[in-house]
Amino acid sequence: MVKLISVSFTVLVLTISAVKAQIPIVIANYPPINTVPDVKSAQVQAWLKELDLSGAPAIAPLTAPAGSPPACAANNACTWTCDNCPADDVTTCAVPNTWGLTFDDGPSTATPKLLDFLKTQKLAATFFLIGSNVIQHPDTVKRELAEGHHLASHTWSHSALTTLTNEQIVAEMKWTEKAVMDATGLRLKYMRPPYGDINNRVRFVLKKMGYIAVDWTGDEFDTNDWRIGTNNFTQAAAVSTFTKSLDAYVAGPNKATSGFYCLEHDVSDKTVTAALELVPLGVKRSINFASVSGCQSDAQPYQLGGTAPIPPADPVVGAGGTKPVGAGSSGSGTGNSPSGSNGPTVIKNSGASHLTAAGVFSAVAVAAAGALFA
Repeated sequence: MVKLISVSFTVLVLTISAVKAQIPIVIANYPPINTVPDVKSAQVQAWLKELDLSGAPAIAPLTAPAGSPPACAANNACTWTCDNCPADDVTTCAVPNTWGLTFDDGPSTATPKLLDFLKTQKLAATFFLIGSNVIQHPDTVKRELAEGHHLASHTWSHSALTTLTNEQIVAEMKWTEKAVMDATGLRLKYMRPPYGDINNRVRFVLKKMGYIAVDWTGDEFDTNDWRIGTNNFTQAAAVSTFTKSLDAYVAGPNKATSGFYCLEHDVSDKTVTAALELVPLGVKRSINFASVSGCQSDAQPYQLGGTAPIPPADPVVGAGGTKPVGAGSSGSGTGNSPSGSNGPTVIKNSGASHLTAAGVFSAVAVAAAGALFA
């Protein structure tokens, strides 16, 4: 009983602190939506003064049509999508037999439907947020956090980063960081480059701001949900192709040594509807699930410097929030955390409270307290 009271008090304190840390979102105080922010603004200039970009690789920005990644160029820049060169990007979930559940491009009007589904399944995901969408749907971002999900960056305007200058990359990342911090009090640590478009110059700039890049585990783990409804590509086709990828993973040698990150989106009703059919495929095959923070066993999944307490890593869970299959039953394992690790975090029952190696975090209590103080 004493332990339960202590846990509840800890959650209440975290919630009150997070609510106090929030700043009202006023869209007029941010750059224009879905455009690369002006690097000459006073705010961006202030951010640039805090960074030393003088050692950036001398790799010129590439060119591409708006809304597209650039064509591949033979510039030896270690481009992930063109050269299959991940450098030190995170590309696999560090926990065996685990689906690193991630969703890009939100939040959107379709995201609440996805959150409802994940809540019923007792699953935590990482949401790679577009800053322009954060300021339009801040309450959805708050809900994602309150329900135990992990937040990360997907830039301000979803522009291909290798086509931007170093200063523009800073502006894209920092405005998104500010939007999320204003909404939640947390300073983002992980990011996913739009289109997977990243090279060594982009990596240099990202690291200067404290970011860790997360790609996905190859083309076979791209669900292609973003293609649904275009060029006669259907949800059935996406499901069929991804089913083959999951079957190959379950039957192959990698299942015993590492998990995977797939590419999914919460940008539209079509992509969310697809997720509701794709995720159960993993459940059926007894694959575990985790957010990026759970996969990497990162006890500090956000950067220091925020105005709210940092929640611990999300747990690795089996279907319906049950004990993971084949991922161990204790805090020991092969987790790979950039900031120190206590091994994969596991959940041993289907309760709403998450017991982690870093501490106790009750998503239900946080949501209830958040509603009380909103």
